[in-house]
Amino acid sequence: MNRKKSNIFIAQTPLQNFMAVKIVEQFFMEDGSTNCLYSSIAMDDTSCFDEYYLIEKKESFKKISNTYNAKKEISKRLKSGKSELFIPHTSAILSNYFFYSFPRDKFSVNLNFYYEGILYFYKYYEPYKPKTHLVRKIFSYLVGFNYNRNPEILPVDDRSIAKIYSIFPEHTLGPEHKMVEVSLRKAKYVSKKNCVLIVGGKPSALEDSEVISLYGQMIDKVLQSQEIMTVYFKGHHADTSSNFEIANAGRIKFEDITQNSPIEEVIECYRPSLVLSYPSSALVNLKGMYGDNIAVFSYYIDAKKQLLDKIWPIFEKLNIYINLF
Repeated sequence: MNRKKSNIFIAQTPLQNFMAVKIVEQFFMEDGSTNCLYSSIAMDDTSCFDEYYLIEKKESFKKISNTYNAKKEISKRLKSGKSELFIPHTSAILSNYFFYSFPRDKFSVNLNFYYEGILYFYKYYEPYKPKTHLVRKIFSYLVGFNYNRNPEILPVDDRSIAKIYSIFPEHTLGPEHKMVEVSLRKAKYVSKKNCVLIVGGKPSALEDSEVISLYGQMIDKVLQSQEIMTVYFKGHHADTSSNFEIANAGRIKFEDITQNSPIEEVIECYRPSLVLSYPSSALVNLKGMYGDNIAVFSYYIDAKKQLLDKIWPIFEKLNIYINLF
């Protein structure tokens, strides 16, 4: 008897976990598939997955061992029956292996890409960083393959790609006939009056001093209000800096809600009426979920505005305001 089809998702970020859940909920909950998630980020609710494998990274040996075991288990499942593989891009270790090294054609594996933020909207080329590349090369050898570096980590025109799942397929690069729309739209959203959410992090193109300046502009926006504001700050889970605390210096009272769960998943716990951030995929996703029910303002450094050229049209279409200073 043939085994049920497997849908295997590889994820490395809270957003990727979130999108994997949405895809399973909308397309695979009722078709009898076995849904599997292999992620390096823990998540609380895994109920929509039949199998869930956390690739822990607490120390080097465990990280290598867990990645090797995940590679082995995914390979075994792909070889044993009809399978759909879902990756967000090709630069991470496991995704790189299954895109470039695993014999997908031999085992009739369908490969799909799934949404990983605004880099799906323009030709993104990953910059070469010698240290990062060396670490990936060494790590890949330890888990049994040779890492293939290609700066184009979203080869959306590759013939081997079956489908591209995106929340905005009309803006996503790639062949139109391969696009599948993933809906994030919520039926309704009731915000709290005078409630502000500041979404933080460390954009790679900005120095700490510039990030502090961005936060300063956001804090000024809060202070301009004549009302008493409830302020939440959600930093990026991987950002260990104190940039927001330095910028604030006691100017406003806030609650830090930084956590592994993406803002797309927890926002209704806090229900802000206003979101402030640097330009990021989170803002695009929130607009996809709530439209104009949430006011969204983003801030960036005027001297580096050319870095936003590719995403500016998307922000304009979604009514996300970009403030340069």
